[in-house]
Amino acid sequence: MQFEKIILELLSRIQKLEEEVDLLKQILQEKIEENKSENNSLDSSEGNATYKKMTDEMIDLCYKYGKKVHDGENVQEIADDISYETGMNRNSAIMYLQVVSNMLDGVIYKRAINSKALQKYFDNIWNDFGSKGLKHAIQATKLHIEYRREFGHPVDSIEEICNRAEKRL
Repeated sequence: MQFEKIILELLSRIQKLEEEVDLLKQILQEKIEENKSENNSLDSSEGNATYKKMTDEMIDLCYKYGKKVHDGENVQEIADDISYETGMNRNSAIMYLQVVSNMLDGVIYKRAINSKALQKYFDNIWNDFGSKGLKHAIQATKLHIEYRREFGHPVDSIEEICNRAEKRL
C-alpha cells in the first residue's frame, strides 16, 4: 500500500519534469526562431544559409493571409505560398501568420515578431476591424508581453508599440 503512494508520487514528479523539459525545449526553439526572424528571414530560394531582410512585402502578405488563417485556411499551405512569392523562410511565415490570427482572437501568441511588423499589424487591424479588433490585438499582445517577461525576455519596444496602439481607443 505504501509503495503505491510512493510510485504515484514519483510518476507525478516525472510527469512534471517532462513538462518542464518540454517547456524548456519550446523556449529554446522560440529563441532560435526569434533570432532568425527578428529582422531577417532565411532566404531559402538560393539554397544556402544567407539571410534575407524582412521586407514590407513579407509583412504585408503575412497580415493579408493571416486573416485567411484566422478564417480557417491552412497555415502550412499559405506559408508555402508566401515563401515562394517573397523568399521568406517558411517557418517565419508560419509564425507571422499565426500571430495575426491570435491577435484577431485576442489570445496569447508566443512567437516573437519584429517591431515593424507589430506596428503594421496594429495599424492594419485598426483599419480593417476598428476598435473591437484593436482591443483584441492589444489584449493578445499584453499576454505576449507577460509571457516574455516570465522568461526574462526584453519587452520595452513591444510595450511602447502596444501603449501607442491603446491610445487610439
